[in-house]
Amino acid sequence: MSRAWLAAIAFVFPMCANAGPPDALPFAQELQDVLDNGLRTTSGTGVAAAVVVAGKGEWVGVSGMSDPTAAAAVEPDMLFDIASVGKVFVATIVLQLAEEGKLTLDDRLTRWLPAFPNVDSTITIRQLLNHTSGIAHFAENSAYWTAVFGDLDSLWTPEGTLSCLPEAHFAPGAGWHYSSANYVLLGMIIERAIESTLSEELRNRLFVPLRLDHTFTSLDHGDTLSGRFAHGHFDLDGDGTLDDMGSLPRTSLFSSAWAAGPVVSTARDLARWADALYGGQVLKRESLDQMLDFHRPTPGEPLMSGYGLGTAEIRSELIGAERVWGHLGWQPGYMTAMLYLPSDSVSLTVMINDNNESCITTITVGLWGVIKSHL
Repeated sequence: MSRAWLAAIAFVFPMCANAGPPDALPFAQELQDVLDNGLRTTSGTGVAAAVVVAGKGEWVGVSGMSDPTAAAAVEPDMLFDIASVGKVFVATIVLQLAEEGKLTLDDRLTRWLPAFPNVDSTITIRQLLNHTSGIAHFAENSAYWTAVFGDLDSLWTPEGTLSCLPEAHFAPGAGWHYSSANYVLLGMIIERAIESTLSEELRNRLFVPLRLDHTFTSLDHGDTLSGRFAHGHFDLDGDGTLDDMGSLPRTSLFSSAWAAGPVVSTARDLARWADALYGGQVLKRESLDQMLDFHRPTPGEPLMSGYGLGTAEIRSELIGAERVWGHLGWQPGYMTAMLYLPSDSVSLTVMINDNNESCITTITVGLWGVIKSHL
C-alpha cells in the first residue's frame, strides 16, 4: 500500500483514531427482551444483534445457542457468515476505484476480463453492481450445490464458479435479476485493476482504517478462526432436523461464493460498518449517491423495493419505517440483516445461526419497534 493511500485513509477516517467508547443505549433491556422472546416464540437456535444510533449510543445483545449439545451459548464476539451482505463491501471498493480513476462504472467486461460462457462481454461494471446484467445465478444450477456439498474441503476458483452458470435471463440492461455471479466478476475486475487481492483490499481499505477488528475475509482465516464461529445449523440430509455444521469445513461454500460473500463478522462490527458507510464516512457524496440510486422494480425479491450499487432498498412497510437501506444475506446455516434507517441515522444488524426466516424477521421488526418508541 502506498504512502499516499495511507495518508488518504488518515484524512477520510480521522475520527476512528480518537473516538472513545460509545455510550450504551438506555433501553438495552427492552432490546434484549426482543431477542429472548423472539428466539423462543419462533424456535430459533441463536442470535446476535447490534444497534448504533448516531450521536446517541449503541447496544449489542445475544441470545440462544451456538452449540446446543455442548450447552455453548452465542457470545457477542462470535463470528457469523454474513453471506451476501459482503457485497456491500465489494461494491464500496469498486466505487473507491472509480473515485481514484482506476476504472469507470461504464467499463465493459471486455476491458478487464476474458469471455466466459453465458456472460455477455458488453455488460458494464454498473450492470454487475446493480444486477441488471442478465447473468443467471450459479445457485440456480443444482449441479453447483451437488458439487459444493459433495466435497466441503474443495477450494474453488472464480472460473470454476462461473462454469456453473445457466443461460442468461435477458440482454444486459433489459431487466433485473439477482445473481451472485455479478460479484464474482467484480472481484476479478478489482484484482485486475490494482494488481492486488480482494482480501488485501478489504483489509487495507475498509477493515483496518474503520477498526472493524472482528471482521475478516472468509477464506484467509478459516482454520485460525474456526473456534470463534457461531455454529451454523442446517438440515443437511433433508430429514426435517437441523444438523450442527460447526465441525464441518466451509471451504467450498466460502471459495465458490468468493466475492459474492467474502466476509465474516460480528453484529457490532457490521452495525458500525453500516453507520460509517451510509453516514457518509467512507465514500465521497457523489459515490454514495450512486450507490443509493435504486433500480426498480426487483422482481422475485419480495423483501426489496429497489437495488442500487451493492445496496438494497428494503421494503419499509415490512418493519414500519420511512426508508430502509442495507442488505440481506443467506448461506446454509446463517442469515443476516444489515439495515440502515436514514431518517433517524440508525444502524441495525441481526444475525442468526440457522435459516429460520420467521426468527430473523420477528426479531428485526421487534428491535425497530423498541428503537422507534424511544427516538
